[in-house]
Amino acid sequence: MNNIFITIKKELRSILRDRKTLAMMFVYPLLIPLMVILYGSIYESMDTEEETPKYHIGINYELNELEKTSLESASLEYTKYNTLEEMQTAYDKKEIEGYITYNKDTKEYKIYLNTSGASGLTTGELIYTYLDNYSNALSNEYLLNHNINLEEAFNHFTITEEELGENNYVVSILMSVSLTYVILSICIATSNMAINTTATEKENGTLETILTFPIKKNELIIGKYLSSVIIGLMASLVALIFLFVSLYIGKNVYTIYEDYEIILNLGTIIGSIITVIAASMFIAGISLLLTAFAKSYKEAQGKISLITMIAIIPMIISVLDINIDYKYYLIPVCNFVQVLTDLLLNNANIINVIITFTSSTIYTFLVITFIIKAYNSEKILFTN
Repeated sequence: MNNIFITIKKELRSILRDRKTLAMMFVYPLLIPLMVILYGSIYESMDTEEETPKYHIGINYELNELEKTSLESASLEYTKYNTLEEMQTAYDKKEIEGYITYNKDTKEYKIYLNTSGASGLTTGELIYTYLDNYSNALSNEYLLNHNINLEEAFNHFTITEEELGENNYVVSILMSVSLTYVILSICIATSNMAINTTATEKENGTLETILTFPIKKNELIIGKYLSSVIIGLMASLVALIFLFVSLYIGKNVYTIYEDYEIILNLGTIIGSIITVIAASMFIAGISLLLTAFAKSYKEAQGKISLITMIAIIPMIISVLDINIDYKYYLIPVCNFVQVLTDLLLNNANIINVIITFTSSTIYTFLVITFIIKAYNSEKILFTN
């Protein structure tokens, strides 16, 4: 047991001294608050509504109070002219975007517009809005003058809407990416540790030297494995802290997160920690297994990239909005991301959680068993 602790201490010391590797381990955790705050800031800047620009039109008739109110509600400003020729001249000088004439005898409004440009199209829409508003106001006035209840005349039924999907698609994707980064931080940390403790030591010939010490192979393997678990857990806990803090800030500062039900309580935190522990145990094992068969540092890096490719599957699924069922929770690495997502969104299903932890326990046991058998092979230990 003492040899296991010595091995863990040695491996952790070596990885923590490597500043470049250490920096790479915390790249993904640092990206999480950056994304949460950046998306919130971008949304706030887009959502901040500026005052609707006013479009200027010409008219040749006197306005009553109802018409003035209708024009104002349609974001239209006006100038009164005496003749059609004056309005045409004002339009040519770009003083107005269009103009209207009114014939009292026929009760006809005639609109003059140039709809070949965006300004003319917008002005036309606003003019029709103004006239519709004015028509409705006249109708309401008529009904009131004849003692007709407006509520009974117009509101024959009510309409309500219930959202069946996620509150905000952008936030859903952001959550999926952030939680994927939590698992990716484990992948990066454990893979770097696994490469340093296997491929690098084989390349440098230090593994042979270590085995001359009074230490059993099983103790050596378990020590290397547990050191990878610890470093993966450290990276994931940092990522979780950044995630929880940034989400807390986001919900209290940015409106994009206001209506999105993100659960941040003790149960969620404990469940998330247990999930990343299970993820660290499995990913550390599979990283050690993949690098064990590598003949060089570069080959180990190529093999370890397989785990990263699997880890980004949840991001792709969230973007494509693919429905998943219980079988998805059998896929290693992906299931950890999904359980974290379910916990934060209060969608956790006990059956799916049991499937995830049961399957990951079996996977981890099989991987460790295979690693021990592999490392008992001289061919694996001393491959050049």
